[in-house]
Amino acid sequence: MSDVQSLSEKLDELIFWTKFSALPTFRALLMDDLREDVDKLVYELSDGERSTRDIARTISRGGRKITHATVANMWKKLAIQNLVIPAQRKGRYKRAVSLETLGIEIPEVEATSEISST
Repeated sequence: MSDVQSLSEKLDELIFWTKFSALPTFRALLMDDLREDVDKLVYELSDGERSTRDIARTISRGGRKITHATVANMWKKLAIQNLVIPAQRKGRYKRAVSLETLGIEIPEVEATSEISST
C-alpha cells in the first residue's frame, strides 16, 4: 500500500468519524429550526442549483403558500447557523445533509420527483 493510499484511507476514516459524531447535534439543530413542513421542504429542495423562486414555485404547486423572499430569509438564517452551505452559484445554498439521512421524514409535494431527483 502506498503512502498516499494509506493517508487517503486515514483521511476518509477521520471524515467518517467526524460526521458520525456531529450528526446527533446537527439533527437536533435541524429539528429545532425546521418545525413546519414548508421549512423542511425549503431545506430539502436547497440543492445549490435551485433558486429561491424555483423552490417557492415548487412548494406552492403543492398547495402551500411561500414566497421567494421567505426562502431567501430562511437561507440567511440557516446559513448563519451553518445548516446550509453556500453553493457554487452566487446567492444560492445547498443543504448540508439530506433530511432522510438523518431519519427525518420529508413532507410530500405535488411533484415528488422534484426532491427525489437530487
